[in-house]
Amino acid sequence: MDAFQCRLHFTRLISNLTASAVAAKQCAQFALKNRDVDEDLFSVILEQLQSKDCSMNVRVNVLYFIESLCEQSLKMDHLTYVKMIQRDLPLIVDAVTPNDPQGAANAETVRKVLQSLNRKGIVDRKTLKDMTEMLSQREAAHKATDESSDDTVSGDDDDDDDDPPGRQKRRRFSDTLIQQRMEEDRERHKRLRENIWQVLAPELGLEDPEFDKAWDEASDLNSDDYEIMREEKEILASSIA
Repeated sequence: MDAFQCRLHFTRLISNLTASAVAAKQCAQFALKNRDVDEDLFSVILEQLQSKDCSMNVRVNVLYFIESLCEQSLKMDHLTYVKMIQRDLPLIVDAVTPNDPQGAANAETVRKVLQSLNRKGIVDRKTLKDMTEMLSQREAAHKATDESSDDTVSGDDDDDDDDPPGRQKRRRFSDTLIQQRMEEDRERHKRLRENIWQVLAPELGLEDPEFDKAWDEASDLNSDDYEIMREEKEILASSIA
């Protein structure tokens, strides 16, 4: 399969991604099998994420595929994909959560994926903090916009019409899209629960994620803690003597 055929096949795989873990794994395996054209295949990922034809749900599926691609790349010790993802992570996150109400709806899901990548040593803490702050700002901005539009809507909510004009303007997602998102979110949450305990060894010169996780979860030390440690050390020393 030449480079052009690889691009065509990979484009079809990306555009038809579902929330299934099997679909993400198969897509990642194809990318690694054809890693001799990794730059071309990575450009397909960005093109699909930035395409107007790519729905918000599919963009989230692509983000989960990217997580799977990172994991398998580390196992195969092929770090090119990981480095390109780290380099273009702001572009990826911006594409999955564009600065609009639909993008803001993806913010919480993207935040969970970034936290998972951080635990696995793929995203460092500074990048996680910067991306999380950006997501929070977009969520807050569009929440304020929605609340403002609610205040300005005229008409009686008890009207017998199924969809009052004001409500039609505020409605941003169809029932079909909402149902699809709920089903796919259930699949994604199941995958997160399966992998939440995993912590990979340090990679690519990043800090030790296992130590960072333990340190972040530990309580702050104070003078009493140090005094207790000194006493326990003295007790241990006397018992050995």
